[in-house]
Amino acid sequence: MKMKRLFVWSLVVGLVFCFGQSANQNTAFAQDKINIAWGGSSPGGVMYYMVGVAGTIISRELPQYNITQVSTGGSTENTKRLLKGELDMGISYGAHVYLARKQEGPFKGFPKGDMLMGVTKAYAGPTYFITRPTTGIKKIVDLKGKTVALGPPGSGTVFNCSNMLRAVGMLDKIKPRMMTFADAGRAMANNQIDAFCQSSAPAAAVKELAETKGAYILPFSDDEFGKIMKDYPFYTRVVMPEGTYKGVPDIDLPTLTVYWVAHERVPKQAVYDILKLVFEPKISKELGDGYKTWKQMAPGVQSYLELGAQMHPGAEAYYKEMGWWNK
Repeated sequence: MKMKRLFVWSLVVGLVFCFGQSANQNTAFAQDKINIAWGGSSPGGVMYYMVGVAGTIISRELPQYNITQVSTGGSTENTKRLLKGELDMGISYGAHVYLARKQEGPFKGFPKGDMLMGVTKAYAGPTYFITRPTTGIKKIVDLKGKTVALGPPGSGTVFNCSNMLRAVGMLDKIKPRMMTFADAGRAMANNQIDAFCQSSAPAAAVKELAETKGAYILPFSDDEFGKIMKDYPFYTRVVMPEGTYKGVPDIDLPTLTVYWVAHERVPKQAVYDILKLVFEPKISKELGDGYKTWKQMAPGVQSYLELGAQMHPGAEAYYKEMGWWNK
């Protein structure tokens, strides 16, 4: 009987020890998991859906990385929060990376942007003003005296739209409103505003408007393009193709290059692993199917370096391994 009790006690101790070892291993694994906060935009904006799609796929395929989507105002806020160390990754305009390194514009008084390191070129982002076909607003000058939503506070859209209106002498001639993209789309559909501004395409708010009430995108004249690019040389003139939105033909728009940016503290291995994943053909297709703008993803190394910035060491290692460093 005594031997039996001793055997049972030994078995219990052994199970407790094994359970403890397993629990310790699980705890260690949890501690080794790397959390990455990634800033996109507010709902209705391109960056919001891009980060949502990519974050879900990365967390699924690379469980050692926990991607948290952070809803923000957009590029301006993403860049500011990266500068302050509040985000690990963000989607940012090339213009914002450039200005952050110079501590100019929206980033005056912020830490110098040397920590903003390139991961990939995300897409080319046009900026445009949208109204309904029935408003009678046909040109940029027709916005005079009208209520125009410029985007949510802290967004790159507010930055872009303000730049363009300022360059053509219209910024002080409109009635500006700060609204999220989704709210602006609904307000436009309900005739509560006269127009709204959007950066990047396709945007969910504009797509919904185009398919339900109709959307008209205001053209820029050659003279207006000249003024914008004289004052803000980081814009280029690019065609947004027909089919981007229902009923909208090819149209020339001021455009910025937009980048996926990481803070320098993000481990080299993490960026390498993530890039190796997202450029796999199957995963790249899933990203594009999940949100169309991801189809534009490319290394963008040289254009990012031309901003005076650096690529992240993990990106450099991956692109050199693939022979893509000069792309």
